[in-house]
Amino acid sequence: MSSTKVVDYSITKPSTASPAKKVNAEPLTDAEIDSLLENLTSDEIEKLLEDVDPDDTHMPPSARCTYNCNKAPTGPFSKKKLLNYIYDQAKKTPDIRDHVPHVPGTTRGKKWVPPQQETLADQEFELDFELGDEIEMALGDASTQDMMDLAGIMGLHSMINQEQYHHAVGAKNYGGDVDPELGWDGVTKATPLKCYPAEPPNLTDPVDVLEKIQGGDEEQKEVNLNNVEVSEKQFLEIFEALKGNTVLNNLSLSNTSLTDWAAANLCHTLENNEAIETINLESNCIMPQTLSKLFESLNATQSIKEFKAMNQAAQVLGNRVEMAITKSIENNKTLLKVGMQFEFNDCQNRVAVHLQKNLDRIRIKRIAAKIAERENTGYFMYPSVQPGATIPEQEKEWTKAGTPESEYEYYYSDGDEE
Repeated sequence: MSSTKVVDYSITKPSTASPAKKVNAEPLTDAEIDSLLENLTSDEIEKLLEDVDPDDTHMPPSARCTYNCNKAPTGPFSKKKLLNYIYDQAKKTPDIRDHVPHVPGTTRGKKWVPPQQETLADQEFELDFELGDEIEMALGDASTQDMMDLAGIMGLHSMINQEQYHHAVGAKNYGGDVDPELGWDGVTKATPLKCYPAEPPNLTDPVDVLEKIQGGDEEQKEVNLNNVEVSEKQFLEIFEALKGNTVLNNLSLSNTSLTDWAAANLCHTLENNEAIETINLESNCIMPQTLSKLFESLNATQSIKEFKAMNQAAQVLGNRVEMAITKSIENNKTLLKVGMQFEFNDCQNRVAVHLQKNLDRIRIKRIAAKIAERENTGYFMYPSVQPGATIPEQEKEWTKAGTPESEYEYYYSDGDEE
C-alpha cells in the first residue's frame, strides 16, 4: 500500500505589523549644543559657518558673507594703487546689455521684499511662578481694589500721577468718596501745567528817579531799574546825585546795559555814600578789573550789606581778579551776602568763611546787648549769695557789661586779622 503525502495549500494572510509612531524632534538645549560643538573639528566648524543666511539681521554684515580669500598677498598694500586698478578695470569692463529696456517708473523683474523678522512683541511667553499655595489662594480671592492696594504697597503706584495717588489714599483713609477718574481705577494722565501770568514790564522812569534823588525825596528809599533801558548819560547823572543822598538804601540795576565807564563812576559814588546797603548789578557789561574796583570801593564807607554782580560780559574773571576781590571782601566787616561765581575753590572758601564771621559778629553783638539789658534791669540773680549779703568784688567784675570800644571786638581784633 503506497503512502500518500498531504499538502496544505491554504493561503495564510500575512501579518500586518502596526507602523511605528512618529517622534516629534524636540529643540536641543544649550548643554547639548555645546557638547556637539566640542566634538566637531575645525574644518567642520568652518563648513558650518558657511551655511549662513545673508538676510539674518541678528548677525553683523561681516559674518553673513561666505566669501573667504585664501590667496597669499603679492606685495605690500597700497590703497592708491588698488583704487587706480579698480578704476581702470571699471573702465575696461563693458556694460551689461539690458535685455529688458529701462522705463522710468516701472519695476523690472521681481521686487525684493525684506523678510519680516519676528519681534519679541509678537512672541508669546508663558511665565510660571511658584508662589506657594497660601499666596496663590490669597491672590485668587483678592478683588481688583485689593490688587491695586497691593501694587501701591509694592511701589508700583508710580504708574499714576501724584494727584490720583493722594486722592485715592486720602479717600480710603478718611472715608471719602473716590472719584473714578482720580482713584486707582482712573486713567493715568499728565498733571496739567499751571499757567502763571507774565511778569509785568518795569515801568520805572529813569528821569523821574533822577528828579526824586536830586530833590531828596524821603519816600525814595528803593530804586528798581531792572530790565529798563537807561542811557549812559542818565547813569552818570544818577550816580552823581547819589553822592550826597542819605535816603536811598536799595539800588537795583540788573540787565540795564550798565557800561564799564558808568560802573567806574559808581565806585566814586559808593566811596561817598553811607546810606546804600543793597546793590544789584547782575547781567550787565562790567569788565573784571572794574568789578574788582567796585568791591574795593565798598571798604571806604563799610556800609554795604549785600552786593550782587553775577552774569557779566566776562564769564571768567581770572585768578588775579578773584584774589583781589577776595582780599577786598576780607577787609569788609559789614558785607553779609555776595552774589558772585568764583572759579577757584580757595577764593570761594575764603569768602564763605569771612561772610560767616560777619554774620557771627552781628549775632554776638545782639546777644551782648540783650545780656547788658538784662543785667541793667536786675534780671540776673546770684543763687550763692543770701539776701542782704554783699556781692564779692570779683563777681561784680564778672557781671559788668562793659561797652567795647568797637563793635568788632566781640569776634576778633584787628591784630588777629593781620
